[in-house]
Amino acid sequence: MVTTHRKKYSFIPAAALLTFVWTGAALSATSDAFDVTITLQNSCDLSTVPTDMNFGTQGLLDQDYDATSAIYVTCTTGASYDLELDEGGNADGSTRRMTDGNSNYVSYRLYSDSGHTTLWGDGTTFGDAYADTGTGSEETVTVYGRVLESDNSTTPPAGTYTDTVTVTVTF
Repeated sequence: MVTTHRKKYSFIPAAALLTFVWTGAALSATSDAFDVTITLQNSCDLSTVPTDMNFGTQGLLDQDYDATSAIYVTCTTGASYDLELDEGGNADGSTRRMTDGNSNYVSYRLYSDSGHTTLWGDGTTFGDAYADTGTGSEETVTVYGRVLESDNSTTPPAGTYTDTVTVTVTF
């Protein structure tokens, strides 16, 4: 014999249920406010890696050769800053030099202007630091390089000559 079980369900109309739930419940609300703040201080960052300076492939050092590099700096609006260039890794005390790694050198100079009149250094060595005021956005500052014939009395052996100059931003 098979036994069948049935379940009985009772339904309460939705309106009756809502009446039951909300009866006697009074809604109330209160609110308040809070402040949102940030304090910004003068700040600067070398925001993008500087581009390399490449004087290209040359023969004799019987004329001047020019090249540029770009430094990218971002400072808070109105912040005064200086960009300083160190002497590089091969300077002889009076000029910056690139080396082939075998005690052969090519002298060069760095300037903050396209006319090649203002030497760029750290303020004490190889020229003045570059000074400016931040705009709040990334700025591109050009470094103008020159290999002067007069700084290189002889042309050294063929090869690739390099140096590394460090840029520092102070604010």
